Amino acid sequence: MRALFGKAPFKLEWRDLPVPDLQPGKILVRVEAGGICGTDIHFLRYNEEWTPLGHEAVGIVEKASDGVEGVQVGDRVIIENHAACWRCKQCKNGRPQYCENLTTYMSDQAGFSDYLVVRYDMVHHYDPKQLELTHACLAEPLTVALDVTLRAGLELNDEVVVFGPGPIGLMAVKIAKLQGARRVFLVGSNRSTSRGAYRLEIGHKMGADVILSYEENNVVETILAAVPTGVDRVIVTAPPRTIKDAIQISRFGGIIAFNGIEFGAGSQVTFDANEFHFKKLQLRASHAIPNHYFPMAIDLLVQRAIDPTLLLTHVFTLDEAEKAFQTLTNPDEKAIKVVLKQSAR
Repeated sequence: MRALFGKAPFKLEWRDLPVPDLQPGKILVRVEAGGICGTDIHFLRYNEEWTPLGHEAVGIVEKASDGVEGVQVGDRVIIENHAACWRCKQCKNGRPQYCENLTTYMSDQAGFSDYLVVRYDMVHHYDPKQLELTHACLAEPLTVALDVTLRAGLELNDEVVVFGPGPIGLMAVKIAKLQGARRVFLVGSNRSTSRGAYRLEIGHKMGADVILSYEENNVVETILAAVPTGVDRVIVTAPPRTIKDAIQISRFGGIIAFNGIEFGAGSQVTFDANEFHFKKLQLRASHAIPNHYFPMAIDLLVQRAIDPTLLLTHVFTLDEAEKAFQTLTNPDEKAIKVVLKQSAR
């Protein structure tokens, strides 16, 4: 089978690998499609070693081993990339989100491949009559958006700021509105590129009440002019440097939820610890592994509470992987979520 690997600087390599062995309790899934995640882009920018790419995979169950329950050959499924072990101390103490022995396929298998072998309880059924194949690829990133938004602990009528109009941030805007936010401010970096302008435009369609960009606005001053006491909740899906601004715009007792990645010097941030302390703020990290909230995510997509047609902008075949990655990273392209799917057989 073929599998896609990548490393810096933006090098892609298709490898011909044997189909992984099917151990008890495992299933073989024939991958039909998968989305490109920002993490894949980070791998291509920073990883010096070849790394399996793709972890937003959707497919069809091809084989099932002994000990498999609730899954049958032919089932259409969305695949978790990380799952709790349910055996370690944290899991047994009711904290599976902090599992000490996570199961993942990402260490040695690529979601952009012909097949994946996973634990049978790492898949979620979906009905292709209710949710199109390429739209099903949005379920995994939606679980990430749910994780960071729920970590923020929104309350009814809260003033909310979302930093970052990528797929996660745009979904967070809609989730915040569904949770009863009074207003949602969406902050992007610019409108001068096709990508930047388009993402902010979609942010408005997702429910953002106020759209700002660092290129055009003094973000902190503008938000504090609108909400002088500071906003209730901040959701950061942007680089870590925005945490400093999140602290400044937060009210006394506010909560900041953070899900943003940067490597190198960009991973380091400096902020006024006294301001953080005296405002009694909370900074809550969201790293959505293991993958929770899949049933909720699938239902939100099926019901169009989160409209996948607003977010899915490009679909390519696996043979067009290089073009797909170039499209997603090109500021002149109106790209939000890019999906790769198998060629017609």
